[in-house]
Amino acid sequence: MSGRAAWSGRAAGAREVLRRHGKSFWFASLFLPKDSAFDVARLYAFCRALDDLADDVADEPGTTSAVANLQAVRDDLRRGESSQPMVADFLELAHRFHLPLEAADYMLATFLEDATADTHIADEQHLLRYCYGVAGAVGLLMAPLLGATDMRASRPAIDLGLAMQMTNIARDVLEDAQNGRRYLPGSWVGNINAASIVTEPSRRQSVGLAIERLLNLADVYYASAVCGFPFLPPRARRAIEIAGTVYREIGVRLRMDHFRWWLGRVYVPLQRKTAIAASICLGRSSLAKLAAHAEPDEMQHALAGLPGAS
Repeated sequence: MSGRAAWSGRAAGAREVLRRHGKSFWFASLFLPKDSAFDVARLYAFCRALDDLADDVADEPGTTSAVANLQAVRDDLRRGESSQPMVADFLELAHRFHLPLEAADYMLATFLEDATADTHIADEQHLLRYCYGVAGAVGLLMAPLLGATDMRASRPAIDLGLAMQMTNIARDVLEDAQNGRRYLPGSWVGNINAASIVTEPSRRQSVGLAIERLLNLADVYYASAVCGFPFLPPRARRAIEIAGTVYREIGVRLRMDHFRWWLGRVYVPLQRKTAIAASICLGRSSLAKLAAHAEPDEMQHALAGLPGAS
């Protein structure tokens, strides 16, 4: 296979993973330069593969192969070389863009914890560190691929990941609970377990209030993320603003539906995504209108010491 054909095959495979599993990101990536879109898709495909490995353990309790595979990936990252194509591909990206591998290591540690532990988030600090591990770290890794070279872009990139993951959690409360997971902090919902969320209708109001609280917290981080947009090249800035706004729209629709989370997942239809993109291209941004808030001291403390968060 020629070099051009191999490149085309890798691009198609990575883009297909993004299209199938990250519809909002895929839509936003259409506004990126071709090379940047490919690199973003490669990073997404790597992170998605790790997430799938963690989910394999949750689907089959007692299975050790997925845990071993996650640990093998972590060991390869620490060595800086791998015979696994997806890991080698990520390491090539990391070398070319000088990505912080310690962020990827923390991501692996979080996936391993999620795969092996009874996932019930305890409190806000636990929530923030979990969101950093599965999404904030991805934002930090993504920023250089998009052309952000100023270190001041790091924390806003992390914060956008935190906001998006909180939106994910709010959207997927029922599905996660059906899989034995509760990512809403126990301190917010009386420490009920995942099964109670599914089987006890009397919990609906308190869970709904927790979802509202989570979305309010997400808005703090969406507002912070806006501060990083000026560090991106114009096309990347527009694409990321579209991605963030489309993602936040999930929370907007949950609010419009009065937080009736038990009815199932909320989606943002393509027509609405297109309208959001058009509005941003015309210079109208709903994210920019969010009021910036200073992080409470306990939130700053929660992320202390994590790569890019200080």
